[in-house]
Amino acid sequence: MRLIHHVIEEVAAEPGEEITPLGAALEALLGGERGSLPELADRFTAAGLGYVMASWTGDGPNLPIAPKDLGRILGHERVEDLATLAGLKAEEFLNRLSRALPEAVHRMTPEGGLEPGPEPRDI
Repeated sequence: MRLIHHVIEEVAAEPGEEITPLGAALEALLGGERGSLPELADRFTAAGLGYVMASWTGDGPNLPIAPKDLGRILGHERVEDLATLAGLKAEEFLNRLSRALPEAVHRMTPEGGLEPGPEPRDI
């Protein structure tokens, strides 16, 4: 699994810029205090949308996720929390997250797994 901050920089920030507020929310959801990628995958499975998450970790095309489905998966409280972190209204946050999340998950799992791999070492 790729280091989350590298993925977030690639997906949610412009080249040479700091991580955007949406990027900070993605980081919190996928590997921070507010969640993890395996926990998110469990939520997708429980909601009957595990196949959508599986498409993001596989080699084929990334299936889309509707903002309303993503809101249902995350839950109202978590959406409000992450939207506040991103500085967005909940509806706008879900719209943006539904576009960014598939690519972020795909880039975090280049070998298709959700388990963390060894950390890269500086040479």
